[in-house]
Amino acid sequence: MVDKFFLNELFKSISFSYQRLFIIVLSVFIGALTCSAFLNIYFDIDTKLSKELKAYGANVMISPKQDENFISNAEYEKIKENLKARALTPFLYDFLNLGSTSGVVLGTDFRALKITKPFLEVKEGSFSLNDFDENSAFLGVNLAKQLGLKTGNELQIYNPNNGKSIKLTIKGILSSNDEFDSIVLAPLSVVQNLSDRAGINYANAVVYGNFDEVKAKTQAISNEFIDAKPISSVSLSEGLVLGKIKALMFLIILVVLIIVTTSVNTTLSSIIFSRKKEIALRLALGAKKSEIFKLFASECFIVSFFASLIGAFCGIFLANVFGYLIFNSSIDFRFIAVFIALIISLIFAFLAAFFPIKRALKINVCENLKGE
Repeated sequence: MVDKFFLNELFKSISFSYQRLFIIVLSVFIGALTCSAFLNIYFDIDTKLSKELKAYGANVMISPKQDENFISNAEYEKIKENLKARALTPFLYDFLNLGSTSGVVLGTDFRALKITKPFLEVKEGSFSLNDFDENSAFLGVNLAKQLGLKTGNELQIYNPNNGKSIKLTIKGILSSNDEFDSIVLAPLSVVQNLSDRAGINYANAVVYGNFDEVKAKTQAISNEFIDAKPISSVSLSEGLVLGKIKALMFLIILVVLIIVTTSVNTTLSSIIFSRKKEIALRLALGAKKSEIFKLFASECFIVSFFASLIGAFCGIFLANVFGYLIFNSSIDFRFIAVFIALIISLIFAFLAAFFPIKRALKINVCENLKGE
């Protein structure tokens, strides 16, 4: 049965100190808000940040075993089917005649190349593939200068070994400050036809997952012909970055909660100090210390619970604000994050309130009733 007298005393106590209790409400609200926001991000950051980091290039290398010269088209199709990569870029190189000179021609998949090698800079023309066909090509900036070619010009490519040749239209001039600056980039099928090779030299891929997950996927597709492995410097760095960011998030949550605890502790101490005579009078009239503890603890719990509950749910909106600012996407709602934020906020609020309430029960009744 509900103790109506106790409830009446409880609401009187809350109304008596509502101005100072507002500071507790605000402090706990901010603590729960921050905790919920960062926990929601924490549970979602693996996916979000992993996608962001994968935007910086390939994290898997697929090459033929040492006794093999290239990967056959059949093997390449198996890799594509089993690896389930976000992007898989094949590479087939050949040294062919380019008009009056000779040079390296690379056959590749341009749609995948834009993902596995995202830092290709378009110096002239466009890297848009909307009007790109089998008779289109890109030139590295150094080779373009050497050949005196610009966007829209045609380039004759000839293989003296089999007599095959083709004319390709230059769609763009690319720069990447590496070997790509001195080669021709053409569709894979064109280079395979010119070279009479039904395969590729190697492939790069962007595969989602942490280092162990990526390693497991590469081991699953490796066989007597294929050697697939993560690019350790990329995959391991991703794990280290994620670990450091998560540690930083926990540190921020801890600092905020410590500030909240200090604020609640100080405010509640002030409230209790202002009500010393009331506490002394209750004790003098026969109130038990456990009843006074229950009164103040209940007061703090009710205030903290509602502040934590509202703050925890508002944290979802704060998490999404951060999500759009940092990742340009929403953060998935997870009830577990809200629940954990609520529990943590209540625990810290209880710890903050416990010692001021315990000190209040040790006051000298006679001295406080005398007004000293």
